[in-house]
Amino acid sequence: MSGLLYPHQREALSRQIEADIEELTAHKYNDGHRNHLGASLIGDACDRRLWYHWRWVMFPRFSGRMQRLFNRGHKEEARFIEWLRDIGFSIWEGTDDGKQFRVSMVEGHFGGSLDGIGIAPAIEKYALLYQIGPFLTEYKTHNDKSFDKLKKDGVIKSKPRHYAQMCTYGRKYGYRYAIYCAVNKNDDELRIEIVELNWDIGTELERKAEQVITAQTPPKRLSEYPTHIECKFCDFKDICHKGAPYEVNCRSCEFATPVQGGQWHCGHYRAIIPADVIRAGCGQWHPIGRAK
Repeated sequence: MSGLLYPHQREALSRQIEADIEELTAHKYNDGHRNHLGASLIGDACDRRLWYHWRWVMFPRFSGRMQRLFNRGHKEEARFIEWLRDIGFSIWEGTDDGKQFRVSMVEGHFGGSLDGIGIAPAIEKYALLYQIGPFLTEYKTHNDKSFDKLKKDGVIKSKPRHYAQMCTYGRKYGYRYAIYCAVNKNDDELRIEIVELNWDIGTELERKAEQVITAQTPPKRLSEYPTHIECKFCDFKDICHKGAPYEVNCRSCEFATPVQGGQWHCGHYRAIIPADVIRAGCGQWHPIGRAK
């Protein structure tokens, strides 16, 4: 079977395929709300923004393009692992039974998954690195601007959230160093940085996570001005500065309290909230931290 497609038909069909992929990826790579407060977020400068994430007051909606960018970051992990192994490093992505290396703190409500653990090859050029024993591996993608700043200032200064994440994991696993593997997704330039981790920072971040998790009212704003650079581009700016309504679910309700084992307790019904109920809320819902 064959036929002719006129130029305007080819153009229309091409745009339709683009639109369908855009819609597909916007939903396919959307994992929804996280059950725990992630170690990848805990280095954020704004405690209120963390609290909004944690309490599910709103789920930021990302376009298909943004979701594809996030997904590309996940796919880069496999490439870095391949390259490190090919030059002689031993890299473990998880435990022998196939589970990810994880950390869990604050009664199961704070934590995250390690990208990996590695050991350098026992050869002369890597002798110093081999002698320190196991270290964390962290894999990240950057755009041009972010990558240039990383090369200029290093990961601690240019990406404090990434450093906070590594310090949190390092403290729990007892590792003093991490290998931070970065790639510029615009031109595939690589940047490797061996980072010394600060366990005191890890301890402080766990304390910070506990304060955010247990708070029954929103923490102080980073700035009282919505035009502040951090506020201007924040997903929660309308909720924080303009009083926009919350998303309705149990986590955003004043009756919900996080309890042991990563569970939630309802003060109205005086019972543990079933996992399949948390996302829906109920008729007794009232937004936490807001006047009646």
